[in-house]
Amino acid sequence: MQNLFFDTRKLDESCREAYGLTEEIMMENAAAALEGAIKERAEFKPYRNRVLILCGGGNNGADGYTLARRLRIHYDVVVFECVEPKSPLCILQRARAEKCGTRFFTLEDFTLEFLESAAVIVDCIYGSGFHGELDENVQILLNDANCVESYRIACDVPSGIDLDGNVSHGAFKADLTVSMGALKLCLFQDMAKNYVGEVVCADLGVGRRLFENSSNFPLKKAALLEESDMMLPHRSDFFVNKGNFGHLAVAYGEKTGAAKIAGRAALNFGAGLVTLVDLENPEPDFSSVSEELMTSTSIPSNVSAIALGMGLGRSEKAQGTIQKYFDFLAANKEIPCLIDADVFYFEKLADFLAERCRKVVLTPHPKEFQSLLKICGFGEYSVDECVRKRPDLIEGFCKKYPKCVLLVKGANPMIGYFDGRKYNLYVNSFGRPSLAKAGSGDVLSGLAAALLSQKYSSIDAVASASLAHAIASRGIGCDYALTPLKLIDCVARL
Repeated sequence: MQNLFFDTRKLDESCREAYGLTEEIMMENAAAALEGAIKERAEFKPYRNRVLILCGGGNNGADGYTLARRLRIHYDVVVFECVEPKSPLCILQRARAEKCGTRFFTLEDFTLEFLESAAVIVDCIYGSGFHGELDENVQILLNDANCVESYRIACDVPSGIDLDGNVSHGAFKADLTVSMGALKLCLFQDMAKNYVGEVVCADLGVGRRLFENSSNFPLKKAALLEESDMMLPHRSDFFVNKGNFGHLAVAYGEKTGAAKIAGRAALNFGAGLVTLVDLENPEPDFSSVSEELMTSTSIPSNVSAIALGMGLGRSEKAQGTIQKYFDFLAANKEIPCLIDADVFYFEKLADFLAERCRKVVLTPHPKEFQSLLKICGFGEYSVDECVRKRPDLIEGFCKKYPKCVLLVKGANPMIGYFDGRKYNLYVNSFGRPSLAKAGSGDVLSGLAAALLSQKYSSIDAVASASLAHAIASRGIGCDYALTPLKLIDCVARL
């Protein structure tokens, strides 16, 4: 895992104090990181051989002027002064770049020729200090910059994205974002995913670990999940049988396809037995269920986990079914459960969570999260607010229901967990747009429930299932042709 900080400005100050660094030293290292990215990644051609640097008036702009000085002898460097230099370091670094023969232009000089001849465009306008809306002239420049074939690099944070991850109209779309010193949570918010490209972290004069540990007081942070954090249910013991790997019960309801997908995903992710359970119909039609899945009209006596909600429905009959499962789970508190989909519209969910939130996993998408928050007394939020304010809303929910694991789906799913003493927020950035398909969420539910049935802790089950779900989606090259069954097949190849 890698640390994600809500705000790194305090870290910058702490680093200078702890290690005797100056802002100029840190700035030189920031420019060196940008220079290295250009040399490593940019493709220069005879007709496209320019480095175009867009500079603001603060220290992000100063990074750009420092970069221009460093590149001046090696490349055709042009600087656009999008904002007049204001900070002392920005004024100083501009003067240094000018002495090296750097060419400067203002927005009034802008023509498309500058962009079309640029192999690289480097955004050093605002960085992490941005808030509000972009200036109209800057918007025009960035809109044009986003449309050319140049390789686009953002210094620290693409201009137009604030520290909460909100994106202003006309924000810079980077192919690469070089986050300075430490990674920032705003770069991994759903709203920012179209704008940050690949995200890397640059050292600013000391190693990253020293930088992150320079503060004497705790700073608010999250954790970015990595592929190495995924714990797949590989089997090392030979003297085993299916009972060693758990028995998952999947609630079977009105839309039967969802339960079938979840059950099949679970069986392909290590669960020893999977049973589709229909509690309402004495003689349900299981004729279309795959032979590898078992069926029943009652919860198996040896059940080791329950997955509830996928396709269950919202009718009065379905609500009665949900209550039966809640009664069973309240009486069997050691059996873990995964709650998804239609259950998030069940008014008595709050009562259930108040009685029992340990070994409970919740996996809503933003609209379901909206309903969950309302039912549990957090108030009414729009779906947009549930996306933009997701980190704070997840934290509030998890602290009200300790030891419950909440995964809110999205472009970058977020997972919250409060054990009663420490709160943790995890972010999964591996997801692809191919997952935006009916049934993808049912696969995720099946994967997480399968690990619960195999005695994974709730947080390990959710984190590993979320990673497997996202990473498996990369097994299909076509970004529109992924289906739930193809996704399950890709999971088996991890």
